[in-house]
Amino acid sequence: AVVSTQSTGVLPYLEVSVNQEYLVKRITQLATGTCLGCFRWEGGGQYKNSPWNKELPTDAQIVAHCVNTYLDSHLPRNPMYPEGRTFTTQYFVQTPSKADSKKREYALFQSSIHPPHFKVLVGDEVWEVSKGRNNLFHSLLLLLFHLRDEEHGMLGPLNLGPTGLNMLWIVE
Repeated sequence: AVVSTQSTGVLPYLEVSVNQEYLVKRITQLATGTCLGCFRWEGGGQYKNSPWNKELPTDAQIVAHCVNTYLDSHLPRNPMYPEGRTFTTQYFVQTPSKADSKKREYALFQSSIHPPHFKVLVGDEVWEVSKGRNNLFHSLLLLLFHLRDEEHGMLGPLNLGPTGLNMLWIVE
């Protein structure tokens, strides 16, 4: 196994794909340098001397999964979601699920896998975000703006302000 049993805190971050060897290598590459310089929103990196293919997750999927997992780890467990993925289950919708499949106050919505495309759901509205390399980042920023301005900086019970996760400085 690529990941030892002592690294169980890392395992949820690697669940986006069964190919954990690729994920560890790609996350390491994305973390090298600044500003995700090698980020390929609609693709990824080489694997075993072969170019990226659709069997592997896109960089956008990897980053979205890491953000979801990070927020899952900070939200209190909800008995309605016993697997412990409160953010992923309650605030993230991924195609083929429909944007309106569950009534929700707000959510990040991945409407397309290839190429990846994200939108923001707020009540009955679907907020479209421009396509391309920055779509995921713009969608996350738009969701943060909404949480700051309309939800008093709260993601459910989690404070995203200075007395909580301190993420709202990103949109100040």
